Amino acid sequence: MIDGLRRRFLPPPPPPPAPKKEAPAPQPAKKPAGFSGRSTFEAPARAPVVLTPPATPRPVAPAATHVAARTDGTATGGASTVRDASRAVEAAYTSGGAKAAAAELRSQTEALTDPAQVDRLLAAAQPTIDRISTDLANGVRNNRVDLATNRDVLRDLDAAVSRAGQAGRDAVATSVAKKLSEAVPQGSAQLGRFDDALVELARDGVGGTLSSAVAEKLINDFGRVEAGNAVLDTSVDAINEVRADYEAKAEELTQVETRLNEELAQLGPALTPEEIEKFKEAFWARDENADIRDAARAAGDTLSETLAASTAELEALAAQGDAGATKALFDGYKALAETPNHADEALQFAGRINQDAGLAEALSKEYGGDFEQKLSDEILAPAVPNAQAEAIAEAGEGGFDVAMKEFSALVKGLKTAHSLTNIPGDVQQMLTDIRDIRAGTFTQDKVQEMLDAWGNESPLGRSLAVATLGLGLYDLPSQLADGEYLEAIKNTLSSSADGIELTAGILDTLGKTGAATDVAKFGAKFVPLLGLGADAIQAYQDVQALRDGVSAGDVFNLAGSVVSLAGDIAGFVPVAGTAVDVVATVAGEALRAVGGLLNGDLGPDLEDFSLDEVTDILQNTLGLSEAEVQLLVGNTKSGYGKQLQALGLEPLQIRELLTQTEPPLFAFSDALGSYEPLGDARFLFETLAAFGMSGDAAFEFIQEHGNALSAFEQLDDANPFAPLEATLDGAISTGDFSAYREEALRWLPPEIIEDLEPYLDAPANTEFFEP
Repeated sequence: MIDGLRRRFLPPPPPPPAPKKEAPAPQPAKKPAGFSGRSTFEAPARAPVVLTPPATPRPVAPAATHVAARTDGTATGGASTVRDASRAVEAAYTSGGAKAAAAELRSQTEALTDPAQVDRLLAAAQPTIDRISTDLANGVRNNRVDLATNRDVLRDLDAAVSRAGQAGRDAVATSVAKKLSEAVPQGSAQLGRFDDALVELARDGVGGTLSSAVAEKLINDFGRVEAGNAVLDTSVDAINEVRADYEAKAEELTQVETRLNEELAQLGPALTPEEIEKFKEAFWARDENADIRDAARAAGDTLSETLAASTAELEALAAQGDAGATKALFDGYKALAETPNHADEALQFAGRINQDAGLAEALSKEYGGDFEQKLSDEILAPAVPNAQAEAIAEAGEGGFDVAMKEFSALVKGLKTAHSLTNIPGDVQQMLTDIRDIRAGTFTQDKVQEMLDAWGNESPLGRSLAVATLGLGLYDLPSQLADGEYLEAIKNTLSSSADGIELTAGILDTLGKTGAATDVAKFGAKFVPLLGLGADAIQAYQDVQALRDGVSAGDVFNLAGSVVSLAGDIAGFVPVAGTAVDVVATVAGEALRAVGGLLNGDLGPDLEDFSLDEVTDILQNTLGLSEAEVQLLVGNTKSGYGKQLQALGLEPLQIRELLTQTEPPLFAFSDALGSYEPLGDARFLFETLAAFGMSGDAAFEFIQEHGNALSAFEQLDDANPFAPLEATLDGAISTGDFSAYREEALRWLPPEIIEDLEPYLDAPANTEFFEP
């Protein structure tokens, strides 16, 4: 027996419970496993919310891969009939004992494709399962079964019951618990190597399905409370190990996704939306990135499956006051709430709490009187937008109507107050507001009320606001999207710092949807939401009050969401002249903002920017040389991409200028082949804006004179005695650039003067100088 296991006191066991109702056999899931943060979703057919027992994890159906037989056993694979399979298990026991029989049972269940089939096999093999259970119990009684045998048998039994339905799990758990109860005296928690083996398995996140079911049977059916607690400890440990593994891998994935966003944000002005999408594809095709993404997906799926397999038993024990089960449930579903692919399970858990007074009371006792607030802040707040994004992804071409149906089903257990008092009313109001937006009756005043309350809202309140506008405006009917209705909402949201923060939440949620599925099928449905992001970014740039109230980091993240989502949609919306023009415009505006933010301390430091990775991707997707990549990275880091966009240049023109090597326009090559800045091109760009030169004309001018940076730099202090109106600052403040232009022509070389003189009377590009 390993020392240090948690032991909990429970009241004397209750009278034998009424026979449990057997739950319907779970149906095979239709959604492939998957998690990604900018994670990917796959679309299952959503089943109605099940309150008890909890929803079966996805995927339920076993994979087609068949586990090889043990070299020390007789596992042979699937038999043609249940009878043949059970006979194979029996024969394995006869020839090799419990270890061989458990291995064969696992092998036979792995050959089946339906939990109901597994249940039938377990029923047919019940006599042999009882013999295996007897051997395990005898090992507890006389300590003759070694640790390795216990571990192998329990691992294989857990694998078998993990593929079974509720009936199969109950049958195996009852067999093991009954035999243990006969071997363990009342009041004893000494299980010898049996629970030592479970502890070892728990360290690998294995065994929780069997151990939680056996613990529940020992406590409730056979009155062995202490022994049940000892087994339950190992089940809780298994969940906690799996959760910790997922959280570590999710953090790794977050770091990778952050690097991708940094790379896209910096390089974006020189990439078309289609090239942004190619960059992302190439990024995730790299083995080191794909491995981290896939590991996080798999860990999230494992946590989902581990929780779902033992939740019914853990919830029953939690309702009886078991603190370990209570905490394992809450922490496990708290972790799932953060995942786009499994947040729906966290919502369903909250629904079960609302419907189950005993479970709610146990959680309240464990976490205190403010448990409902804790549930709101730590599970529902992250789960609501993540689950909504999943619903939109699953709806696909079905658009709003299907997404709303999916999302409403997920919060079904929270619509009416039972054990929870405040949450259901808030959820019901959210659903009402979403429908009002679709009806065109959610007025500008209601949006303003939402913003007025934003500063004092709880995390769940903010989450519900994001969900209301996110789903309400998604796939908005054209009669609302193209008229004053949407414009009024956008204007309200872009009028305050709170509105920009709310918009960032909406775009972040919808960005997950864009990454989650094949946007090609329904990309145009996102266009109204992209407009929100562009307006918010522009408002941040234009209004000083908003810059004081919103951090640049928040807007940087908002711009990244818009850029990423626009990249997902690019090429998948209708042909030029319709929504594709909106996407291109929005992407350009967002990237312009990002460029401005990068032209300061906010942008990614080069040591955090994977130059080798960027070089490989740009060389493979755009055909750039190593020297061109080096120039592009350095120049975009300096903010030149944003400034060239502000002069009206297209991404391909920007890239041509920033990657020119013969000679480089804004840098020189040292003896080691590295490029160093030649000067500050900002003065050149400011001169062109002051003369009103933009677009193709600006592109051609920079091609001709971009290597004469020193000539433009001198304009900054060429004549310290010039009157204010002849300085750039004076021209910007008054809007009259005529005196500045005349002064500039006094100091520039003749060949530059010749190209600028035709623009002496042109309107200045004043937008270039806006913050």
